[in-house]
Amino acid sequence: MGEEEKKSKLKYKTEVEWGEVGDTFRKVEVKAGEERLFHWDDTAITGIKKAEETAYRFDPMKLRDLVIETEKQREIYDAMAKMFRASPMDVIDHEAYRHGGIQQSKAKREFVEWGRRIALERGIPQYNREVGIPLGQRYIEPVLISGTDILIEHDELNFYNNCAAHQMIDDVKRTVIVGLDVPHRVIQLRLGKEISPESMNLFMETLQHTLSGGAVIQEHMAETHPWLSRDAYAKVMTGNDDLKAQFDRRWVLDPDKEFHPEKAEMLKKGIGDRLFVANHVHTLRGRITDGGSQVRASAIAIVMAFCAAYRLIGESVLSDLAYSAKHAQAFFMGLPTWQSRARPPNEPGGVPWGFVADFCANDAELPPVPFLKAAVDDEAFGKRLTDATIEAAMIHQVFHDSCWYGVYMSGGLGFPSANTILTMGNAFTDWLHRLVELVHTNFQGHERVPDKWDVVKTFIDMAGTYVMETFEKYPTLLEAFWGGALRMGLMSGVGGALAALLTGDSVMGKMGFHYAIANIAKEGWMRTGWGGQETQDHIGPGNLCSLRGEEGGLPELLGPNVPYVSYTVAHNQGFIIYSAMLGRGSAWATSPLIKLTFADPDLVFDFRRPCLMYAKGGLHEFEPAGERDIIRPAR
Repeated sequence: MGEEEKKSKLKYKTEVEWGEVGDTFRKVEVKAGEERLFHWDDTAITGIKKAEETAYRFDPMKLRDLVIETEKQREIYDAMAKMFRASPMDVIDHEAYRHGGIQQSKAKREFVEWGRRIALERGIPQYNREVGIPLGQRYIEPVLISGTDILIEHDELNFYNNCAAHQMIDDVKRTVIVGLDVPHRVIQLRLGKEISPESMNLFMETLQHTLSGGAVIQEHMAETHPWLSRDAYAKVMTGNDDLKAQFDRRWVLDPDKEFHPEKAEMLKKGIGDRLFVANHVHTLRGRITDGGSQVRASAIAIVMAFCAAYRLIGESVLSDLAYSAKHAQAFFMGLPTWQSRARPPNEPGGVPWGFVADFCANDAELPPVPFLKAAVDDEAFGKRLTDATIEAAMIHQVFHDSCWYGVYMSGGLGFPSANTILTMGNAFTDWLHRLVELVHTNFQGHERVPDKWDVVKTFIDMAGTYVMETFEKYPTLLEAFWGGALRMGLMSGVGGALAALLTGDSVMGKMGFHYAIANIAKEGWMRTGWGGQETQDHIGPGNLCSLRGEEGGLPELLGPNVPYVSYTVAHNQGFIIYSAMLGRGSAWATSPLIKLTFADPDLVFDFRRPCLMYAKGGLHEFEPAGERDIIRPAR
């Protein structure tokens, strides 16, 4: 290259952009080379200091006055203002040293009082803030639960303090889906008995009795008090309208009643002409024992109901009925985990993430329109779909992050308070709503986003940068999400949801959430959290697209019961699979049976509105099942 050609390549052109001049920002003319490396400095020409690897080009806080009116329109601004009762972008706590320590928190005051009572009653100290971490004079902010206007005490985020969270786990552990085609066929062919609408309804009525601990066949049996088992019941499911009409509607779980008409048709087609029953054993049994006991209780309730309804006694056919109820057509919510953990089925560690996605029924009444088309055609509808994603995030984080990893795996110290990362303070809501606005404005005329990493990566880069900039503009947001694990949960949520919603591909969603943490956040902030956490954030990318057993697998069928996620939160895979379902416009993520079962309005926990249920638990307004008030002394 000659000297003249070099000079031509380095010829300056004039651009107008925002620049820092002294302590203010204003528009200035910048002479910039057409070809420049990462390090470049035109200080002598413009007086503007250029970017380096270790410093952002602009200080977001100095830009605050320029963007404040726009920021005030964001969901996150309003939420932080409510939580901190101060300007969300203010870097100074003007009430410092005047908050009053633990006296500002009703929950903390109550904890101290009960700690004293217990110490006096038993003579051994219990809860005592004086030996805990000193709270000092920081503000103990309440928490706004996304999707609601409800503020709850921060201590109500602890898994043990929220009975709605307990009931969510209980409703999963006590559920078993059993096919009724095989046992009815056994009775018909082996015993020659007639199967009629009358006999099937008698079986279902008897099943309601046996599930609740009622005795059949033998007369002198000790039965369970009905109030203790009041949440035990069963409902039949089928995709055949003629078969459905044969049953008493009181124990029919009808897709046409619970879902949008188009989704109902998709579900019925998925289930087909087969007949299933969703058994919900009573909560108290699971509180005393485990998910394996609930599975066995479901099986014996079915066998005894068949015996009573069809007048069976000790024939060998009973073994076939028992095998059918326990194995042949029995669908458990989770498979057994390894021996050192909760060993039986129907425990949280064995539940695949695809089932967790199907637990959420918030989308039941929405038409099955792919996210991109919905957001392009109707911005409000697109935001409604992202709100459904946030409801699914509540289920995933309480179920796996808080209960499984926080209680079963780690013993429950610390983790249980980090179970609403994606559903507090409207932060995740804000970022997903901005995504919808971006799609609605810029994707007109497009019906799909190519399912290619090079395409999706561009959007995740943009969204990840936006998330980090928001954190740096809002000191209150940094305070609310106080640790690297919490901030990485948000980063992974945005990256994964974005990729899954745009493409409808759950594998792409996995790629998005790992990339957002291990690359974008790591490059921007130099680390993702404490050392152990960095391990879990970086081991995922190597297994993203692997379908080999114990290494990768279809995200819908993968769960925490594999070695490489044995002690990591695996960052939000359940709700990312749900996002992919919304991206495709599907009626279910993994199983139409699971989807229909948990859309049942008679479940104690309302899986249509998980955020509201959790908020009510935080307000002590949620009424759980499994309580023993009826048999204990009044207090």
